[in-house]
Amino acid sequence: MKKQFYTVRQAENFASNKIRGGSFNWLQAGAEDNFTRDKNIYDLQKIKIIPKLLNKINKVNISASLFGKKLISPLILSPMGHQTQFHYDGEIETCKAFNKTNRLAFFGTQGRISLEDIRKSNKNSIIGWEIFPFGNTSWIKKEILKAEKLKCLSLCLCLDANVRSHRYQDREIGYDARKYGRRTNPLPPNVNQALNFDWSLINWVKKNSNLPIITKGVITKDDFKEAAKRKVDAIWISNHGGRMLNSGISSVDAIREVKDLKGKKLKIIIDGGIRKGSDILKYLCLGADLVGIGRPAIYGLINSGHLGVKEIFDILDSELKTAMMNGGFKNLDSMNLNRLKI
Repeated sequence: MKKQFYTVRQAENFASNKIRGGSFNWLQAGAEDNFTRDKNIYDLQKIKIIPKLLNKINKVNISASLFGKKLISPLILSPMGHQTQFHYDGEIETCKAFNKTNRLAFFGTQGRISLEDIRKSNKNSIIGWEIFPFGNTSWIKKEILKAEKLKCLSLCLCLDANVRSHRYQDREIGYDARKYGRRTNPLPPNVNQALNFDWSLINWVKKNSNLPIITKGVITKDDFKEAAKRKVDAIWISNHGGRMLNSGISSVDAIREVKDLKGKKLKIIIDGGIRKGSDILKYLCLGADLVGIGRPAIYGLINSGHLGVKEIFDILDSELKTAMMNGGFKNLDSMNLNRLKI
């Protein structure tokens, strides 16, 4: 198949003209006036990479691992909801991009397609299952058992999306994503339940699952400490793409604050603002083990389904390798804070 785009920004431009305007605005929107969404991108842009020359780097290794599973790259898919407004098969089609390759992809309870349907069509994909705590512990237990039965690599608990946010881009045009696209994933029983949980939820989940546990939505030192104290297996630094709380705290701000608290076994995943291979390199130098993307993957989905999603990841992997060779980085272990100017 002939390539439809050659860069993420070209894919974004093409996608904006290929899908209904309301859906594209929903995808792009951040909380309120998009300040935190834009700050994710801006703070990454400000960081400079310090190159090293004549390092005999004629080949680079970008392989990574998580929970004993070898991955072809540190770049993974962040969980995103309402994907059937962009493609009839939504999450099934997105996951198809990873069915023949060792790349980790997260899907979740706020998605439109059920985990059973995703797995049925993608038997070889490495999947993580994200649970929004929109039900009591009996409902969460059912989601845990489902993830275990369907051989998910890990559980991810979304902690930063308690209520639907005000997004001016959506509200000013009256767009409601819930009205578009099909659904096979049942709605959660009680979205208000998330407001009743505290940090003891993490302890409860750990007691009720043998899967590795990831806490997602951490952006402050205090919350990082709380999660680490409960011996989670990974902490996902994220402000939900700037979509939930217009806090002004970017993912760069967050990882710089907590990087010294990371233990030897604790893994750090991060997302927010990645549009280029050099963005991935910067997050890895800041201390992340894995880096997630959301919106760029949907640009690919809109353009050409699973082939477009795969192309987005291939482009970013290629850009990462090029940045490493031109910057004097041999592998992920060669990336550290000393290689950045902040």
